[in-house]
Amino acid sequence: MDKSNLNNCHIAIVAPSPEDYETARALLDGREPEYQLPSSGAACSLGQVGPHDVVLVGKAKDMTNVSVFVKDTVDDLLEAFPSIRAGFLIGVDATAPEGSLAKPGDIVVAFPQGFQPGQVQFDVSETIASNRISTTFEMSHPSSYIKSVINTIQSPEGRQSWDQYLQHQSSRAELACANDQQPAERNTDKANKILKGKVASSTHLLSDRDLANRVGCDNKIICFERAGASIKSRFPILTVCGILSSTDPYALKLNDSALRQIKIATVIYAMFVPNQINTTQLEHEHAFIDRFQYEAFDLETAGFRLVLLEKGVQSQLRCQLWQAYLNDIIPYESLSYTWGSQSTLHEIIVDKKILSITESLHEALWHLRKPDEDRMLWVDALCIDQTNIKERGHQVDHMREIYGKADKVVVWLGYLSGNATKLKSAVTILEAKLAEMPGIPRKWPREDPRWRSLWEQVEASLVPSCRKELVDGLQSFMGKSWFSRVWILQEVANAKRAVVSCNLGEIQSWIFALLPRVMDVKVSQQCQAVLDIMPHPVTSPTSRDQNRNLCGLLYKFRGCQATDPRDRVYALLGMAVDMQESGIRSDYAKDEQMLMQELYAYIVGEKWPAVETPASSIQEFQQKLPYISRDQLQKKLKGTRRTDLLEQCLLRQGLVANIGQEHLFNVMRHGTYFTNLVLDKSETPFRVSSDVGLQCLKRFPDVFEILLQRKVEG
Repeated sequence: MDKSNLNNCHIAIVAPSPEDYETARALLDGREPEYQLPSSGAACSLGQVGPHDVVLVGKAKDMTNVSVFVKDTVDDLLEAFPSIRAGFLIGVDATAPEGSLAKPGDIVVAFPQGFQPGQVQFDVSETIASNRISTTFEMSHPSSYIKSVINTIQSPEGRQSWDQYLQHQSSRAELACANDQQPAERNTDKANKILKGKVASSTHLLSDRDLANRVGCDNKIICFERAGASIKSRFPILTVCGILSSTDPYALKLNDSALRQIKIATVIYAMFVPNQINTTQLEHEHAFIDRFQYEAFDLETAGFRLVLLEKGVQSQLRCQLWQAYLNDIIPYESLSYTWGSQSTLHEIIVDKKILSITESLHEALWHLRKPDEDRMLWVDALCIDQTNIKERGHQVDHMREIYGKADKVVVWLGYLSGNATKLKSAVTILEAKLAEMPGIPRKWPREDPRWRSLWEQVEASLVPSCRKELVDGLQSFMGKSWFSRVWILQEVANAKRAVVSCNLGEIQSWIFALLPRVMDVKVSQQCQAVLDIMPHPVTSPTSRDQNRNLCGLLYKFRGCQATDPRDRVYALLGMAVDMQESGIRSDYAKDEQMLMQELYAYIVGEKWPAVETPASSIQEFQQKLPYISRDQLQKKLKGTRRTDLLEQCLLRQGLVANIGQEHLFNVMRHGTYFTNLVLDKSETPFRVSSDVGLQCLKRFPDVFEILLQRKVEG
């Protein structure tokens, strides 16, 4: 082996199957003699694919534990070839579930769709035990230039190039292998269909066909395979699978020749993609070993990570990750922001390695960095290994504590300009006036009229008068996407104190929350709900917890947005006073339907109906909650006379749509406390006719007094 080639090899092809390895080796140009990698024992061959030097590894002696072989091979490979920047894995035993778009004879590329990963790793034993997929890791998205190549191949021009390449390389492969086995009978009339989608990798395939079909359907899995189940999730290795079989009993069964053909075509595709990669783009990519990898920590502890944002003024942001524990806190601040689009990524240095982050987070860190002092922060995208499903759930369950124990929460809104600048200047004047009154205004409740009087003094000091511009500036602040995201709710709700930050500077959250009231400006219901939960000097996070049960929160914040529909629930758990009682935990291995069933079982106290399901999505479920709660209350009023059971049911509800007059007697029968509870939960005032009111007075005079006091509409 020419040692000088080690640093020239930027592309690796991993072919664990001996048959696939030999096919790939036969197609390498200028191949060198084969040798073995020292630790894994994997076969290794150097050669060229198009303009690139390539290293081919694989050829497992025992395919039983092929995923472990692949992991060891990749580790061995990167130690021997530290310059690898792109990797391709040829899947093993690829099987399409019934209902998948993929059929035997197709080629599947593990390719992300939106925020959904292109490949997941899952635990078969836990999947069987729980009767649902038990995802362990989501694989990193491939680099943008590889995505571009894949998409180009799918175009009409790309498809034509692929067909020509496939035909030429198939002839080469069959000629090279003719001495060893019967050549495959290639069907030249129909090229292999190439599909993009989610690939699920496990150490061994699910043997239960019904379970495999259900898991595949529920999780939009296009195929299962075994090779990629153990490799590190942060390596952006692209998995390519040739579909050999299907769990559909009516699917086409491939004969030996057809199986041989699809295996050859899959290897050729795995070599065609690197053939299309631009050399200049590849040289600008970072080597795999230079990419940041998370170290796992014990999920049985209250552990979490903090990020030290290093001081400086240089263009490159530098950070260090620290291990921390919630029972042994060091001072830190938490960042609350919106992730934003992943289409534009920026690179930062974390522990001397490269990590890509969104533009929104990069802007926030840039403005938070101090020139002469390090800053200790908690930032979800940095402090949580987002590819590790169990860690993600563990950290979400501790989010309340993480934000609650921070010295302060920094709300990053992004960039603002125009009239927002005038508003910020006016707020600065207000803050100066407050500084002249130390301690006193902080004790004023938000409704105190002295706040508006103070603001009027601020407006009067501005020459010329610019009220219209100030109102427009406030709407600019309120129009930022931060206000619509569901995750920000518990971040500010659990904060001891918070600041609202943007490129114009910072505003104390309790002052910011006053602005619509003192300026007499109506903001959206969603914005006002967020302002209402912001920390204030006269209210502690504990006192702000009152009446925040899960059902009420789900309905109150039904207008919030979330990329993952499950986050509509998980993001509220840390605010809910009944989180422990509900038994619902952040578990990203559960699909949306299963989570909805758990919610229904807790709130309603019954199993999800098999027919006439209440909702098709969590968002729809949130919108229907008052009616679901009303129907359940009316059902229980008819079915039980036990007041304690009715109270338990009602305490789990949020707002309840008005019950019919015919149920009013059943409510009043249970006394004043229960009647008050129903009235507290009612979405709108009761409407009672004079006849019904008269009957109530006769039968339940003490309780009727409650109706009068609560001004029930007649």
